[in-house]
Order: sequence, then structure tokens, then C-alpha cells
Amino acid sequence: MEPVRAILFDYGHTLVDFRRTEEALREAYKHIRARIEATAYMEVHELLDLIERVAGGVDRMVAQSYEERRMEELDLPTVFRETLAAVGFTLPEDTLSHIIELDHSAYSNSITVEPQVLETLSGLRASGYRLGLVSNISLLPHLMRADLDRLGIGAHLDGTVFSSELGVRKPDPRIFIEALRRIGASAAETVFVGDRLYDDVSGARAVGMRTVLTRQFRQEEDPEVSPDAVIAHLSELPDALRAWKGPRDAS
Repeated sequence: MEPVRAILFDYGHTLVDFRRTEEALREAYKHIRARIEATAYMEVHELLDLIERVAGGVDRMVAQSYEERRMEELDLPTVFRETLAAVGFTLPEDTLSHIIELDHSAYSNSITVEPQVLETLSGLRASGYRLGLVSNISLLPHLMRADLDRLGIGAHLDGTVFSSELGVRKPDPRIFIEALRRIGASAAETVFVGDRLYDDVSGARAVGMRTVLTRQFRQEEDPEVSPDAVIAHLSELPDALRAWKGPRDAS
């Protein structure tokens, strides 16, 4: 068994509690409502109705695709275009792009990262590990990377890949293989850390990686899927890795 030289992380419910608050969502949709009214020259539904019909409609389309375990990622501009058209708004592309950015801001203004998580990433990087991120997300990749940088996570990563840029989701092997390419590591020398048994553990193991299941934000159980290690918090990861030796042991 090769020493571990690289670590790939899932994002939501692994490094952060991926969510958006009601307050942040309302603030984002106040601006969305104003932009639609300015562009369409018409009065828009009440704010809560707009949130339910647009944000709720997008969420339902995304959730349904995951429930059906579709491997291809949704195209977010298309989803927003169709959702807005269904409630009577056909908007120019620049307005659509602005609405998508405003909707994204509800996540940006809700998500925080624990200091212990940043300390763990910093310590792993200092120990010589190459670090990367692989995320199933319909949100746009340039906005996701801006969030990572703002949170202080991006500075610790050698590469990132999102299903929204590749077009396929975990557990499709192509997204893992692309992530390995971006951080310059082989599957045999890489550990994948995630919160999902199907997407993360099964997917990473299928391409030859060792796996760690984190239960910091989500607790999944499946007797048919066994990760190589289980941690309750990301700060426990360095201890879990010691069994496999590290990059300095290999040099």
C-alpha cells in the first residue's frame, strides 16, 4: 500500500455546513425582484411568492435530479431561464446572469467555515500533502471558487473541480479522475474525504482511492458500504491518516 501523498475533499457537509439562511435568501430576492421590475417594466409578485416560485422552483428541479441519481449535472442558466419563463419572465441574458449571481449570494452570505477546519487544512498542507476539492454542485464554478477564496479554503488547495463545470457528478469516475489530474496525484496515493456513502465513498473507491467518511454535518449508515476510516470532525483527519503514512514518510 502506497503512502498517502494527496487528499481530495468533498465541499458541502464536509468542509462547511452548506446552507442558506432565510434572511440571506430574502435579501437576495429583494434585489432580484428590483432587477426584474427594472428590466421587464412590470410589477413582480410579492417577495415570498417570488422566492417560492423561483428559488423554490430551482431547488425542486435540482433535488429531483439528485433523487433520480442522475449522473449529469444540470445547467444552471437553463434551469433559471425555464423557471423564470414558467412564472412569466423572459429576460435578457445579462439580467439572467445577474439574477443567478444574486441567488448565489444567499449561499455566500450564509456559509462560514470553522477555524478548526482551516487549521486542519493548513496543517495537512504544511505536512506535505497535496490537497484538492471535488464537489457535486449546480452552482457556477467561478462563483464557487470566489467563495472558497473568501472563506480561506482556496489558499490551501492545489486544485478544484465542480460537477457544474465538468457536466458529470460523483460517483461518475470522470470527475474523480479529473480532480486527480488537477492536483497531480494518482488514485493509489490519494484519500478521499466526504460525507456521502454513495457519491463519495463508493465513487472514490471505484477509482482506487482510500476513503474517509466524515460525520461532522451528516450521519449516513449503509452496511454494504464501508469506508476505510470514519471521523466525527475534520480535525480528526490527521490522526486517521497516520495509519497510511504520509508524504514525508515516503521521501
